[in-house]
Amino acid sequence: MLEYVYLPKLNCLTPSMDSTILKIVEESGELARSVLLFLPYEKESAFRIQHDPEARELLADVVQELLDVAQTCVTMLFVLEEKYSFSIDEWMVRHLNKLEKKGYLFDRQQNYRIVDNAGFKQLALPHLGIANVTLLKTVCKIQEEVGELTQFVGKKRGASGERERIGEQEAMEGCGEELLDIAQCCFTMFYILSKRYRIDLRRCLKSHVDKLAQKGYWSPGSVAQTIGKKDDTEPVF
Repeated sequence: MLEYVYLPKLNCLTPSMDSTILKIVEESGELARSVLLFLPYEKESAFRIQHDPEARELLADVVQELLDVAQTCVTMLFVLEEKYSFSIDEWMVRHLNKLEKKGYLFDRQQNYRIVDNAGFKQLALPHLGIANVTLLKTVCKIQEEVGELTQFVGKKRGASGERERIGEQEAMEGCGEELLDIAQCCFTMFYILSKRYRIDLRRCLKSHVDKLAQKGYWSPGSVAQTIGKKDDTEPVF
């Protein structure tokens, strides 16, 4: 059975769209650096990486950077929902329909957007059945989506004096869809890595939310979690 990762709304952080752009650029740059360092090990087996301390550490860095980029997107999605009265549920329907139209296979029955029992919001994105996905392709795809996001923040709002522009509400609507696309790239690669190298999703996510709490972005009470059946094989980390 597949495991799904839920990332939380950061209940102690309220970013702006501009600050989110800067944060995504920062985090995606760090992701690119960690991917380049791990590339020599990408085709190694889980067993080999498990017994190579340097490879384990480099892979852990890639995983954490993927989560950081995705978390930046997820956090802003919840902010947009509250500030502009958007519905993430509606965004998610359009997002899943777009994935389906592209021929990607995923579980339609899974709940990808939830509110947990304590009232804190969490969001998950699907496992996608995509062949021949590599870390470098993922980094390039994320950069492509970041470029489309910045168009809505700048060019399409007439930030540089463009005559044809769209309104604030429409621009933020477009931003939300692009944020979902960026987060999906991260989730997809994260799931692929977890299967390929037998990564313990729960342990990775616990490390992620513990870091958020230490930085003061999130307070205990909102529980980010993975669900599903764990693999009985020993995880890499």
